[in-house]
Amino acid sequence: MGKSIRSKIKKRLRTVKRQRVDAMLVTPREEEKHDKLMKVAQGKQLTLLRPKNAFKYPDSDDAVFPQHEVMKPVDFRAQNLPMAGTVFRGNRRKYSNEEKEMLTKIIKENHPKMEVLAGGGAVLAKTGKKVSVAEAELLATKVNRPEVVESVGEPAVGTVTGQAQAQEPMQDAPPSDILPDPEDGVDTSRRPVLKDTRRAKRAAGHRPRPNSVKKARNPQAKKAT
Repeated sequence: MGKSIRSKIKKRLRTVKRQRVDAMLVTPREEEKHDKLMKVAQGKQLTLLRPKNAFKYPDSDDAVFPQHEVMKPVDFRAQNLPMAGTVFRGNRRKYSNEEKEMLTKIIKENHPKMEVLAGGGAVLAKTGKKVSVAEAELLATKVNRPEVVESVGEPAVGTVTGQAQAQEPMQDAPPSDILPDPEDGVDTSRRPVLKDTRRAKRAAGHRPRPNSVKKARNPQAKKAT
């Protein structure tokens, strides 16, 4: 039987899901906004510019190749929610002080952080070096508005959580220590394909015999002719 939108169990489950959204999405976003407001109050605000796309502006000093970013999805499955164990029919609504502290600690600490599963960042068109998005924006600001960066001061751009660290320039050719595969080499890691020879025999067994074979094996057929 379906549950109504006024169901108490569904309301508690929505509350548990909302706690996960607050911990993974809302709280980090509010902290980032707070840091920006504190910089404005201190007079250290610096609006970073968006770097140019290297496919359109390959000769620009701040051109980068944007990388596709795969973010970690928010897991709303009840088996992975820390407070889903309290969502059941007949549960009491009042807890002792020790229980409240334990539940509050679970809500604050038992949620994963948002992270990048794959991709992310940007690749500089000039050097082929992979950097974070914040570093690419800082480079674009230095190229286009150097006087603003000098007046405010270069901010300490930390690596964004989950993004790839700066790597060595990309190589188009494989390293020299890797030997190419020989032309007549045999791949022993693959399972050999066995031919079914019995299938041809089975097909030949059901095939009708030609008349020449029938006449050779039946001498009475020759006499009748």
